[in-house]
Amino acid sequence: MLIRFVASNFLSLGKECEFNMLAAPLKSHTDHVYYNQTKRLKVLKGAAIYGANGAGKSNIVKAIYFLRDTILAGSIPPEISQYKYKLDETISRQPTTFDVEYEWNKKFYAYHLEILNDIISEEGLYELGFQNDDKVLFERKLNSQTNKITVSIGEKKSPDGRTKMLAGLLSENILDNTKLLLSNHSMLNDSKISNAFSWFRNGIVILFPNSTYSAIAKPLSDSEEFNRFANSIITTLDTGVAQLGVETIPFDKFFREENSAYKRQLAAKLDAGKTDIPVPMKNGLTLVASVDGNGGHIIKKPVTYHQNARRENVTFEIFEESDGTRRLLDIIPAIDLYLKGATVVIDEVNESLHPSLLKTIMAKIMGSSPADGGQFIVTTHESNLLDYDLFRQDEIWFVEKNNGSTEIYPLTDFKPRADLQLEKGYLMGRFGAIPFLANLKDLNWQQDGKN
Repeated sequence: MLIRFVASNFLSLGKECEFNMLAAPLKSHTDHVYYNQTKRLKVLKGAAIYGANGAGKSNIVKAIYFLRDTILAGSIPPEISQYKYKLDETISRQPTTFDVEYEWNKKFYAYHLEILNDIISEEGLYELGFQNDDKVLFERKLNSQTNKITVSIGEKKSPDGRTKMLAGLLSENILDNTKLLLSNHSMLNDSKISNAFSWFRNGIVILFPNSTYSAIAKPLSDSEEFNRFANSIITTLDTGVAQLGVETIPFDKFFREENSAYKRQLAAKLDAGKTDIPVPMKNGLTLVASVDGNGGHIIKKPVTYHQNARRENVTFEIFEESDGTRRLLDIIPAIDLYLKGATVVIDEVNESLHPSLLKTIMAKIMGSSPADGGQFIVTTHESNLLDYDLFRQDEIWFVEKNNGSTEIYPLTDFKPRADLQLEKGYLMGRFGAIPFLANLKDLNWQQDGKN
């Protein structure tokens, strides 16, 4: 569960830009709030982020994605300098920073990462106490004078011999200044740190407009529960699809006469006991290499079925479906993970989806009861989602630029009346976050051949 995210000096995020899921003291949609009585913490289960093209709402999502991807990769990418904020030399010379607070498996964490001159200058992981003091799980700092890393583990001022020796070993021999300590959590042998890392792998899902329907093949092929769930969505949204299914193709038929190194590598992995291996295709679809009941090598491919005039199922390839249907196939696995307790972030959720269909989907999502911690966060232009029946005031955020730097703020900053027509107020520019449009009459466009 995401609590707070802050980034600076990254793309259009010049000064510190903070997005959070903290609930305001509102009485509406109390079912949208997770309340931890011990921590006295109230966190929201959904958010919609609005902004004009170029305002930077996608860059906020990219910053979250960059942090997650870097942690999973284990080191900062060599091209990190190209992400720096470029419109202010003073800011661009400062460190690029990321701070995230989150909950995972009943533990609350804060993670800090600071990158300067293409190397890690600071990194820290803390267990949040809220009402009590936070606990240091580890910290590492780079001495700019000596270019040496100092690592401290735990909050004890006088650590035991093993902890002291491990910290020294990490400082002197194992860590270099591009490797993340959180990613090397196994060396620390601390279940809290390993749990903190696992949130980035299993607890947060990020989709972009150009994401393809790659995640649906595996769960559709190996989970009857997901199969029923996916079909219950796709068949009730008037897409024309009567059923989703999986086609099984023998290796020889799929690869034909080809005897490529890739085919041999897949076969070797399957023979070694590895199953459900992703097989990415050029059209964006990801298939699954697996083994059948007789030990034969097979490819599993998701397909759709439409009914003809005789109400018989006719098989369609995924690429034959509309853009909107393919977008749904991308989102459905994310909805499933949300219901199971993951934080899902979707950039431009309205991409290729009809406004009415999108509103129906969001109403179902926000009206659902996910496992504890499930969150659904979207960026969008779609104004018909600005509806108090869908979102609380604190779940609606706006993004705009101030002198080139992205700023983000919640609707609650404006203290709007409960009976205000949000969509109308947004389109009139009351909350900012929309492009300034000059008087179109002044453009002297021709209409019907006349000025």
